[in-house]
Amino acid sequence: MTDPAPRPGRPNGVLRILAVVFAVAAVGSLVLVAVDLAIGRPASGDVFIAFLNSVAAVMLWRWRSENERT
Repeated sequence: MTDPAPRPGRPNGVLRILAVVFAVAAVGSLVLVAVDLAIGRPASGDVFIAFLNSVAAVMLWRWRSENERT
């Protein structure tokens, strides 16, 4: 079975899905940071995870948009 040729102008679905997953994870981590601060727990670990998720989401969105243009 051969893979179909990519269509021009069609975004890569895998990159879009990964970008959305990491963006949702970043938002969820920020919610956890807010909850940690509200109840008085240290939020350093959640801040770190939120930062990593945000970086991954931004990089995937940029990579997807670059692939979409070509």
